[in-house]
Amino acid sequence: MKKIIVLLLAIFIITGCKVEYKLTINEDLTLIEEANLTGTEEFFDNYYKTTKKNVLKSLLDIYQDILNENNYGYELKEDTIPYILVSKKYTTVKEYTENSLLFNEYFDEVKWTEDGNIKKLETIGFNPNETDNPDRFNIKSLKISIKCPFEVKKHNAVDVDKSTNTYYYELNEKHDKILFEYDVTQKFDPNKDIIRMIIIGVLVIVITWIVVAYLTKKKNINMI
Repeated sequence: MKKIIVLLLAIFIITGCKVEYKLTINEDLTLIEEANLTGTEEFFDNYYKTTKKNVLKSLLDIYQDILNENNYGYELKEDTIPYILVSKKYTTVKEYTENSLLFNEYFDEVKWTEDGNIKKLETIGFNPNETDNPDRFNIKSLKISIKCPFEVKKHNAVDVDKSTNTYYYELNEKHDKILFEYDVTQKFDPNKDIIRMIIIGVLVIVITWIVVAYLTKKKNINMI
């Protein structure tokens, strides 16, 4: 199934594919993956006699039966640059790691391990342009976002926006593996950092007041 689905990507990747991939981990431990697929300007320049939307529509028409057979949702979205949104929901991590639309095709290995309440996702070997492998195709730009409702214990994301951790991959650049570890017994608290800053601020004020009071008292004693 994965090889069939990747053929959808192949069309876009001939002259450069831009992919925004989003993985959402739900509180019931189900997962939803979404792939936002479009082409680079270089890609669309090859079809200058028609609109970008029509180019993507024609490509989607070719693969919609395959997507339907494999229970993928898909939709052609209109934006400044139109794109195709492909999505699927998984009931378990095992189902996801074995059938992921993107991860298993562009990383040498995807490991999702569990140690009690701690869950960890790791990737090894990003290969967006492996010409010796006919099942893989060039990706010019890849953005991966992981949204998690639980407390993240370790990560190496480039950007963190509340409960979303984002990684960026560009063709011909050296990349670190993805490391993402979280605790399913602890919910993400958006006010955690604010509370921490308030506590630190209060402590600074209290300590400053104690020091000033001590120095003032010491000065008064010396003046006697």
